[in-house]
Amino acid sequence: MSRSFSLWRCALACVLLAPVCAVAQQSATPEAAPLKYDVVTVKENKSQDYVTRLGYTEGDMLKMENANLSTMLSAAFDLHDYMIEGVPAWGKSQHFDVQGKILDATPEQIKALTIQQRQAMLAAVLQQRFGLKTHWVTRDKPKYELIVARNGSKLKASTEKQESSALNMGALDATRITTDDLAKDLAARLEKPVVNKTGLTGRYDIQLKWSVEGQTLNGQDVQDGETAPSIFTAVKETLGLELKPTHGPVQVLVVDAAEPPTAN
Repeated sequence: MSRSFSLWRCALACVLLAPVCAVAQQSATPEAAPLKYDVVTVKENKSQDYVTRLGYTEGDMLKMENANLSTMLSAAFDLHDYMIEGVPAWGKSQHFDVQGKILDATPEQIKALTIQQRQAMLAAVLQQRFGLKTHWVTRDKPKYELIVARNGSKLKASTEKQESSALNMGALDATRITTDDLAKDLAARLEKPVVNKTGLTGRYDIQLKWSVEGQTLNGQDVQDGETAPSIFTAVKETLGLELKPTHGPVQVLVVDAAEPPTAN
């Protein structure tokens, strides 16, 4: 399964398959979308389920199940939560089912849509149905640089034909991924931007395990059931790479306005 088809969030496991940017550079003028979702329905989801399903990267349908505004913003603007400011309280607590369909388009036009264009289409839905207004600001924030450790990289070149990545609270099991992909996955766990400065351009199979102590889930501390190294030690000892703390400019998305949509 490709990294770009869906995003699942659950109680203790996150399979991260949708692209989420780990670095600071975001464009204030995203790629224009030649198509749009002509029919959109929004209904509040009161299931209190821990799982969110996002489907918007293929076909003619937009399908979001049990998604809050914060999660949809992350998908639409290719950002982690910590790079989005000003989300109202209801935008994190209320969940919605959103469906849309592209009309009056040929199969060729739909197939030609890029992920950036599909994200722009999702952003347009949030603007229309949630009254979303945003702007970009540059903040000086802590981040990490992913570099090759002193003794050299231990990454194993992939012989697989298909790319996949399964990321949970304390492990990453991935095939045929790039070091850019790795930086994004690490950023998701560290909740800080990770800039890939390894200079490594291949594709690799990675199995990484680390302690979840110090992480939180749904506002609660996660307890580690078994002994494992910190994420920093695991990256260095297993991959021959290093996470170097640094500081620098990061573009942050600021929500100026948003309101709960009227159900239909």
